[in-house]
Amino acid sequence: MVNATMTTLPISLFHFLLLIAAICFTICYANSNVRCIHSEREALLKFKNDLIDPSNSLSSWVEGGDCCKWSGVVCHNSTDHVHQLYLAAPLSPYEQSALGGKINPSLLELEHLSFLDLSNNNFSSIQIPKFLGMLGSLTYLNLSHAQFQGGIPHNLGN
Repeated sequence: MVNATMTTLPISLFHFLLLIAAICFTICYANSNVRCIHSEREALLKFKNDLIDPSNSLSSWVEGGDCCKWSGVVCHNSTDHVHQLYLAAPLSPYEQSALGGKINPSLLELEHLSFLDLSNNNFSSIQIPKFLGMLGSLTYLNLSHAQFQGGIPHNLGN
């Protein structure tokens, strides 16, 4: 009878430890699938909230998702920082897919953003935001045919 009790205890402990290991593995594996840096995901969600997206082209941009897998977002392979945004609308006259609305200054939180393409969209109600000139890492900016109003801010050359 003593042997039965001692045999049951190690097996139960083994199953308990196996369960703990499985839970830890699941949690660690789930977190390793999300490459996106939390603050950058939040900045992109703020940016999206001010946009008008008639075709729902940014539907992959969801809270808690991996922004490195979102439509139009490219993250650096080794640092996982967002460094490119391809948000150009297609040149189809039959699609109402052009983005509109406002450009949220939360883009300034994307400190490693080097490429921004907003071409062919419909920002006809706003001027080109001056803060775009403050994006320190930006080396490529395409605003062609995006229908912004007014002149080009002088600090865009920065």
